[in-house]
Order: sequence, then structure tokens, then C-alpha cells
Amino acid sequence: MLSAATQSLSRTARRCKTCVRSALPALPRSAALRARSLCTSSAWPSFLAPPTATDAIDILYAESEDILLNLATEEYLFEHVDIRNPLLLLWRNRPCIIIGKHQNPWKECRVQLLEQDGVTLARRPTGGGCVYRDLGATPRPTQPPHIGTQHHLAAPAGDSGFSFINPHASVEDQRDYKTMNNGVLLEALARFGLGAEMSGRNDLTVDGRKVSGSAYKLRLGSAGGAGRRSLHHGTMLLDVDLAALGRYLTVNKLKMQSKGVASVAARVLNLRERVPSISHDAFCDAAAAAFEAKWESRSASRRTLSVSELDRIPQLMQIYERYSEWEWRFGKSPSFSHSLEHKFGWALVDVQLEVANGVVARGRVYSDCLVPSLIDALNDELAAGAGSLTYDSRGVADLCSRARARLEGEASLQVARDCYLPELQEWLTAAL
Repeated sequence: MLSAATQSLSRTARRCKTCVRSALPALPRSAALRARSLCTSSAWPSFLAPPTATDAIDILYAESEDILLNLATEEYLFEHVDIRNPLLLLWRNRPCIIIGKHQNPWKECRVQLLEQDGVTLARRPTGGGCVYRDLGATPRPTQPPHIGTQHHLAAPAGDSGFSFINPHASVEDQRDYKTMNNGVLLEALARFGLGAEMSGRNDLTVDGRKVSGSAYKLRLGSAGGAGRRSLHHGTMLLDVDLAALGRYLTVNKLKMQSKGVASVAARVLNLRERVPSISHDAFCDAAAAAFEAKWESRSASRRTLSVSELDRIPQLMQIYERYSEWEWRFGKSPSFSHSLEHKFGWALVDVQLEVANGVVARGRVYSDCLVPSLIDALNDELAAGAGSLTYDSRGVADLCSRARARLEGEASLQVARDCYLPELQEWLTAAL
């Protein structure tokens, strides 16, 4: 469940970027706008090989550890830059949950715990299931990886993110991009002596256990094929906190019925169980080398994407703000119903809610409470507030505040107003 503070994330982001992206410099809004005016969306990104170099590949290392900025960077490159050469973006994130485009966050994870523990929830524009990502328990690197760097046990682990963006000359050329990119990942793992293989539609496994999952998106371009390209992104499990994965993704809501796509449970493997020296640094080193080997006839351009550089691209910042919006992260959830029941000392309460776009569309409370005015007040306010009560702690607080106002001024209702209603609000807040 989200507090009012989390819901206002987008408003806060517009006032000060540092509230949701701590890696950014603390620039006042006016200063940030002046800085961004120096770059136009039509300018060719300086971190890519020149547009005239059609025999190159781009390997980019993201400095940012903010999932919202990293997803925005990926979308900017895929949707708004005329990519001419194969591109590999390597990135990682502070603790976060990433849900698929059509998933329901309340069904997929314990939303209240995410907020309590400072774990970001993000929605990506591709399909697939829900994943947990973190940095691991070891220190973070200060430099981007390079071929030949040593693999130190103390290097950071967690997991590594990868994004392949490939331009395609034809539909035929586009058909096998998943196998092509998976070949790069398999070669990267082979450099650690790991015999991984493709499994199912989206996964890579080692000894039958999942180590990587991917999602995909195609851009068909114009009728003539210009702008045709593919996005293949995913994660590689290195040393993710599996206890946290279970803590945040294990949901006990047996009565919730959703039209969203549920994540498929899978047996996972942290690669450090097989290769103790593996780290984000080392994996990026191996992935970059395998990518270069795949495109050995092309020259390689390697760059680190600094946060300050990305912050000066207005179009990318607009995408970032959209990813930060409550409406995108939670409001885009599919419609679902939630049935909640609890036995209080004073009554059995059954709450039935229908939710659309993160807002309660319809609701009804049933109970054997001996103070029927309390249940009447709740049902009257559910009817009056249909379409305006958000499905979170703020919405619960609004509902109970309105119901309390209906019970004011009547001495016989004091126990319901001052005892029963606060108990119900506390339970409902925790149960969502």
C-alpha cells in the first residue's frame, strides 16, 4: 500500500528531481531547465558512434542506478533515436521491482512493504513477468568495466541488466534477433565456464535453474522499413538477495481476481553459487567482449552514460517523468476485484472492491455489526466516492474520514466512530 507521499512522486519529481533520482546533481528546477535547453531532441547523442559510421557497434555502461531513469534511457534510444548500429546497454539498479506492461502490482507484490523498505516499483513497456533487482551486498564499482579487468570476489554483484537494440534491414533480418542476442549472453557465460542454455520463450538456465529472463519489443518503422528495430532486454542473476525476492514477490491474496498477467514462478540460481568471483563488473566485461566478437568486423565504441549527460536531454527527461508518474506505475494496472474479510471483536466485516486504473470503481461492505449506521456510512461513501477513491492508504483514509463525518454529533455512535472505525481503517490499510 502506498502513502500519500508516494502517490505524489510525480509532483515532487517536477519540483526536484533528487527526490526520486538521488544520483542526479541537486539542481534547482530553473537551473535544470536552462541546462537542458542546451540540448535539443533532434541532436545526435554524443555518446553514440557518429551517424555516418554504419560499420560500428555501441556498448554503453549506465552510471545511473535508478530504474526509472534507466528505463527512460532505454525507451529514448529505442523510440526516439535513429539507431544505425547494433547497441548493447549494460545497467544495474538499486533495489526495485519491475512489473510487465499489463501486470497488476497489487497482485504481483507486497506494495506496502516496497514503500516501507524504500524499494522502487517500476512498470516497463514490454510484457513478461515481475522481477526483483538489487545491487548485491558488496561495494559498488567506481569505474566502468573494461576488457582484461580482474574478477575480484569483493566486486559488486546483485544482478546485471542488459538491453540489445538492433536495427533491421528487413523483416527476414528481424526474425532471429532473440537467438542472436541470446548467443551473445551464452558466450558471455561460457567465459566463466558456465554451460547455459535457452529455455522456453524467455529464459536462460544453468543446470535447469533460471539465471536470466528477457522481454522483447519490435518497432516496425515506416512502410519502406526505415526505423525498423528490435529491443531485447532482461536481467542476469549474479547474487541477488533471494530472501528479499521472496519477501516482496510472495503475495497471499487468494481472493484477488485480476485480468492482469501473473508472473510464472521459477527455480532461480544466483551465478555466484557456481562462480564465486562473478560480479557486475566481470559480467559486463564478458558481455561486451562477446558482443564485440559477434560483430567482429565492426569497430566498437564504448561509453559510460553519465547521469548529468542524460539530464540534459529534454525528451529523455519527459519520458523519465512519465515513468515516475503514479498513473503509469499504478494507475495503468488492469481492472481487478479484491475481496477482504476480517473478524473483529465487534463484528465480521466483508469488503468487496472493484478497482480500475488504481481507483475504486465500486465497493460494498457487508457485516453483522450491531451498529448498522457505521456500515451504512461506509457504503454511502463508497457509492459517493466511486471513481475518486484511490486503491491505497490515502484512499482508505479518505473513505474512513468521510464515514466518520457522517457519524459525528450522535452520542450513540461514539464507540463506532472512535473505536470501530479506527480499527477497520488500520486493518484495511494493511490488507490492501
